[in-house]
Amino acid sequence: MELAKAFDPKTAEGHYKEWEENGFFAPEINEDASAPTYSIVIPPPNVTGSLHMGHALQHTLMDVLTRWKRMQGFRTLWLPGTDHAGISVQRKVVEQLRKDEGLSPIDIGREEFISRAWKWKEQYGNTITEQMRREGASVDWSRERFTMDADLSLAVRSVFVALYEEGNIYRGLRIVNWCPKDKTVLSDLEVKEETRKDGTLTYLKYPVKGTDRTVTVATTRPETMLGDTAVAVNPTDERYADLIGKTIMLPLAGREIPIVADEYVDKEFGTGAVKITPAHDPNDYQIGERHGLEKLLVMDEAGKMNAAAGPDFEGLDRFEAREKVVARFEELGLLEKVEAYEITLPICERCKTIVEPILSEQWFVKMDEMRDIALDVMRSEGVPHFFPQVPHEKVYTNWLENLKDWTISRQLWWGHQIPAWYDDEGNVYVALTEAEAREKAGGKQLRQDQDVLDTWFSSGLWAFSTFGWTGKGGVLNTPDLDSFLPTDVLVTGRDIIFLWVSRMVMLTKKFTGKIPFSDVVVTGTVLGKDGKPMSKSRNNGVDPIAMFDKFGVDATRIYLASIATGADIKWNDLLIETYRNFANKIWNATRFCLLNSANALVKVFEPAEVKALPAADRWILSRLSRTAAAVNRALDTYQYHEAVSLLYHFFWDDFCDWYIELKKDEINSGDAAASSFILSVLEQALRLLHPFMPYLTEELWQKLPGIGSSLHHPAYRSAKLSIMLADFPKGSDTFIDDAAENEVSAVIEVIKKVRNIRAEMNISPSVRFVVHVAGSEKLRDVLHANEGQILKLARAEKVILSDSLVVPKASARAVLSGGGEVAIPLEGLIDFEKERIRLQGQIDKLDTELERISGQLSNANFVERAPAEKVQELRDRKDEIERQAATLAANIEVLN
Repeated sequence: MELAKAFDPKTAEGHYKEWEENGFFAPEINEDASAPTYSIVIPPPNVTGSLHMGHALQHTLMDVLTRWKRMQGFRTLWLPGTDHAGISVQRKVVEQLRKDEGLSPIDIGREEFISRAWKWKEQYGNTITEQMRREGASVDWSRERFTMDADLSLAVRSVFVALYEEGNIYRGLRIVNWCPKDKTVLSDLEVKEETRKDGTLTYLKYPVKGTDRTVTVATTRPETMLGDTAVAVNPTDERYADLIGKTIMLPLAGREIPIVADEYVDKEFGTGAVKITPAHDPNDYQIGERHGLEKLLVMDEAGKMNAAAGPDFEGLDRFEAREKVVARFEELGLLEKVEAYEITLPICERCKTIVEPILSEQWFVKMDEMRDIALDVMRSEGVPHFFPQVPHEKVYTNWLENLKDWTISRQLWWGHQIPAWYDDEGNVYVALTEAEAREKAGGKQLRQDQDVLDTWFSSGLWAFSTFGWTGKGGVLNTPDLDSFLPTDVLVTGRDIIFLWVSRMVMLTKKFTGKIPFSDVVVTGTVLGKDGKPMSKSRNNGVDPIAMFDKFGVDATRIYLASIATGADIKWNDLLIETYRNFANKIWNATRFCLLNSANALVKVFEPAEVKALPAADRWILSRLSRTAAAVNRALDTYQYHEAVSLLYHFFWDDFCDWYIELKKDEINSGDAAASSFILSVLEQALRLLHPFMPYLTEELWQKLPGIGSSLHHPAYRSAKLSIMLADFPKGSDTFIDDAAENEVSAVIEVIKKVRNIRAEMNISPSVRFVVHVAGSEKLRDVLHANEGQILKLARAEKVILSDSLVVPKASARAVLSGGGEVAIPLEGLIDFEKERIRLQGQIDKLDTELERISGQLSNANFVERAPAEKVQELRDRKDEIERQAATLAANIEVLN
């Protein structure tokens, strides 16, 4: 059979449709009733999204595991789904309404808005699932879930009601993080801190009533002084001891506020006096509670000053009000100073708006019991196991120990509406349905709470709601829950360990008694080519689909797996191109193996037959067995990069560069036994590679002569033929052959040394010469037995073997690792004078580069300011130059 001359990734990617149609992704494809299970639930991507590089990385890693375990005979389930992405979808629909119809959500009402959101989801929400098909994700699409599916929504309501009835959900007035742009509350984990150097610290003087004294307070948010209801000082601060109990006439507001003593105030910081705004600062709120202070809210939901701020400020944006407050204080002679100040600002992680702490009535989950659940699981069961363990396990545990109550209400329309209803007297009735709530209310007319739940509330149930759990009074167990929970591993980013991982542990354990997963693989961030996080504003994003189109899905996948170390990694087009070349190398190697395979068949290796084979055959089989065992060990511990390295070097070095070259003459001569053996090695190697490069391997495996269902894992004997159901090689010790490996390694080393000398001394490839090798009797016997291969692959005229070298001084030499030595007399092969001049020219160029690099590295200012990776790159290059120069100098010495 003859393959096309070049690998066409797009053609190979057509196999996905076959896999899906044949049901290969469903656990039911496994015919073994006693097969162990293996399951993963996908971190549900936002329904608004399209595939980004973070998705591509994580999906690749999950698919590698799923395909690997499926080939091992596990009943595997990788469950897909998407998240309703409350704020993101709402924003999309609001923008669409405004752009297309010039309307706002208020204009069309809640019911119609939600209807529009569902339509938007149906129209645009399948983009990412189609892209997942493109990337080869072997998820079971028949089990696809959406966080607002009817069953999942019932599960959400069931959990809310249960927690409320236990007293673990409550409604209360608290300081919350408010996003004025999205007009909703945010949890602490949805707020990112951003340090800015252009902040200011404003010192305001407050007059003390009945005296000519003032008290100076410092603030980074002068506009909030309109909501001040006290000034606090430390009770031990002698500067203010006589003022405690007196009152301030609050400028601009005309209100009288007390001076209170509170130990929270640090008398060494600033002026020692602190303005207290209980409705706009969490610490001030606590002081306000202790002293019974009024909580005066002076901003509305859009971040504009409200009527409580006074007629001069009502309607102003908070930042405009800030400027006006400072200006008015200056006019009144009450502005002491304004200083430049580095400030840390709370930023909405979605829209990047500065978050405003405000007093608001919201729904909260008490986290005391939840925290204890997660900590107990970690301390008693050691779950989840984080990979890498450092620093994630400690950071996770420390965060749990300092957990605050979770704000779960959001001021949106799209999402799970909170299942709480109110009567006209303000009494609350929490229930699964409105009918149930009315029954509790004795038939009263009720109105439902307008807020929806935090998206992470429903996502927290993902590990068990996706398997059919709907809660008390509904479904508490299903075959999938029995079979696939706990799942085996969660692959996710470190940015949602707190937002999602911790909450899944808490909620899954509480409501099912099981852990959601055993292991958590934490991926690093794929950075742009500039080493910075990818973003539209930086224009440094790399689109996975564009990479698929340019390099192929397989090359992109294996590149992503190769960089999956848990650390952040800078995108590198050159490296992904390396893996495209890798795909082409495997294609061309297979093409060669098939050219003369008319009577060849893929066979299963039999130990008795293998023992009688030539050393090269036993060597490659031994290398294959070692590689298979090592790949399995690497995947067992999520060392994807190690597995890729093992496979790359086996294919590129052992199989393509050496084994094919060693066997080329036999293959070209039509030796059916040799062709059958090399194809059988290739067949197993393709199986090893399949989880990483599914399309290429399926395309090639299907072309091999003699493949059949006997190569499938026994659990898939009656399934249609596919490499994804083939038995994954374990690496048998039976085929490990140290003697063969030592023998062939010795031959390869001699050939490499000769080739290196040819290159270093600039000897023409067409020139054949005598090679002298000195070494032990054992080495000489090995080389004598393989003399034909050495002559052919080293392009040598003759090989002279001896126990010690007797060669002219003008000979190039190289030491062998086993203690032997290789030498090539150079007389007549090259022009010594020309070669000396050439080598000296290379040394001169290296010296020039070395001088430049040494100058940079001796510049303390450069070393201190340049990126650390750049400095290390220069140091490495300096070492390499020095090594190269030493080798060239040694070569010149040989010619003297």
